[in-house]
Amino acid sequence: MYFNVTIKKTTILFLALLLGGSFLQSCSDEDENVTYTNSSSETGCYLTQETIETDGEIETIIYIYENNKITSATSIFEQDTLNTITFEYDGDRVIRASDDFNDYQFLYSGDNSIPSRVDVKSGTEITGYYVIQSSGQNITEFEDHDLSTGDDIINSMSTFSYNNSGNLTQCVFNELNQETNELEEFLTFDVTTYDNRKNPYNSNFAFFIMDPENPLIVGNQNIVSGTISIDVDTETVELPFASSYEYNDDQYPTSSSFTIPGFTSENRTLIYNCK
Repeated sequence: MYFNVTIKKTTILFLALLLGGSFLQSCSDEDENVTYTNSSSETGCYLTQETIETDGEIETIIYIYENNKITSATSIFEQDTLNTITFEYDGDRVIRASDDFNDYQFLYSGDNSIPSRVDVKSGTEITGYYVIQSSGQNITEFEDHDLSTGDDIINSMSTFSYNNSGNLTQCVFNELNQETNELEEFLTFDVTTYDNRKNPYNSNFAFFIMDPENPLIVGNQNIVSGTISIDVDTETVELPFASSYEYNDDQYPTSSSFTIPGFTSENRTLIYNCK
């Protein structure tokens, strides 16, 4: 039900995103207060293209901006266009988006810059919706509701916790158990260290709504290391997380790398327009 500009992760692919790679740099940010950068500011770097190589398959996402806001994102996979998402704004807030499959309407509470709800429409019918909770500029909870059967079913819920510097410290993922019809926790990601550099995705809510279950999208700085705990049958398996980055002169990552030897690997290259 999410936007289809990127290939959304199942549990295994989510682990593939988070695991492996080599440790590059680790800096705790507890002593430093990092200011959130609004995407509509007149300075900073704006992500215009990223290329994602996973097990030899290549996807490219091209972002188009107007007045420093993303107006479209087009995914190209192995030279074929998969999907294009377009965004509409009222001032600095996204109010509508559409792709090849659905229409998305964003609803806000008060002056909050992050929507509290996103309705998913197929034609004139609302087939689902997302409920979003936030504290300041930090998204703290995301719920995926499905209305397609006539009942209001919560498919999944993700919660995000942060430190005083606005960096992600933990995310917990819950998904619907089809047998019990209840949400069950299946994965927890505890973050240990950050790179003390700028997270390019955190500056624009459009990035989050295109990939809402990716913990690397939120938080002021890029995640370097942590621990993933996943429930397998009756046991909890703990897996180490490590990542590597390269940066431009403006301290934004131009590449990132994650690998699981013998299973999968991902290399990401990012291109910016810097002002």
